[in-house]
Amino acid sequence: MRPKPECRISNKVYPPPAAPEATWEYRIMKLNLFCSFLRRSILLIRYSAVRFRASLDHSRRFQLKTLKTERGTALVLTLLVIITLAGLTLGFSGESGVELTLAGYSKDNARAYQLARSGVEIALEVLARDEDFKMDTFNEEWRKFGSVPLAEGVMEEGVSYYGGMIDENSKININLLRNSQGEIDEKREAQMRRLFTALGVKEERLNPVLDWLDADDIERQDGAEGYFYQNLEEPYACANGPFLTVGQVFLVRGMREFERFGEKRTKKLMDFLTIYSDGKININTASKEVLESLGENMDSALAGAIVEYRKEGEFESIDDLRNVAGMDEDVLSEIREWITVESSTFSIEAHVNCNGAVASIRTVAQKQGNKAKLIYWQVL
Repeated sequence: MRPKPECRISNKVYPPPAAPEATWEYRIMKLNLFCSFLRRSILLIRYSAVRFRASLDHSRRFQLKTLKTERGTALVLTLLVIITLAGLTLGFSGESGVELTLAGYSKDNARAYQLARSGVEIALEVLARDEDFKMDTFNEEWRKFGSVPLAEGVMEEGVSYYGGMIDENSKININLLRNSQGEIDEKREAQMRRLFTALGVKEERLNPVLDWLDADDIERQDGAEGYFYQNLEEPYACANGPFLTVGQVFLVRGMREFERFGEKRTKKLMDFLTIYSDGKININTASKEVLESLGENMDSALAGAIVEYRKEGEFESIDDLRNVAGMDEDVLSEIREWITVESSTFSIEAHVNCNGAVASIRTVAQKQGNKAKLIYWQVL
């Protein structure tokens, strides 16, 4: 047993004090300490309870927020899935629609082309049915070709057709300006200059055309040879030979402006030129300007008188020109070698619109007795 300590103050020895448990003060202090501890414990428990409750509430709120977030995320993901599926569906539907549209358009294109071909075949049949091989006029069936139905039952809703047939012997063959030696035929040149004058075009504008046709590289005044065309922004060669198509005329220097010209720009140079005929001009179908170009003594008044005569009758032969007021033997003798009353070459155009799909065909046919054969075919 541990001995009780002694309390020493100076040299005097006192007996040890009594044990604290034995005094009332100590007991009261102990009770106070216990009550204070109990009170603090209660406060701590209450504080802990409040913190626990706050923590619990926070946890619940967090869980709720998490739940809401999860629900929101799930909703967003669901919407994304739905949008993706909808996009794919619309994409597939759109592709299917495009494919169906293209298929329909392709079908309409094919049908339009076949109908246009049918139009050309009908035109050839019309030419072959011509019973009067020695005379061609505006009063014949070929002139009405544009209004001939293509086939029975094809002109339903969504399908439209128009076409026409033109007598190429009513025009001047521009390639005949060049003879077989590659030189310019003087008589043909004079005829073409008269045509330009009748159309209101300066004669000098013909010089680049002559340079294009002749075989040499000598440039006429206001003309154009290879050097001019090679120095264009988009260069090309000068043919120094015949035109392969009538449209090539517009490649010649300065000729593009005559694609459409006149006061109201209603005149088209292609209405007066060809490369397909035999060079003879059908006086039953030629325009006033072409008639005026036939000879030096064929003036505007006489050409107009021929056109007026055709309104009342037809020229069954060249000699019928004697019935035209103002026509004399000198003029008739001058132009006789240039003219005819029959035509051998016709251009045919057939245009079909089938539900927006358009097909256009341009052809040239030569008539030989009761037959007609194609010599040119172009799908426009």
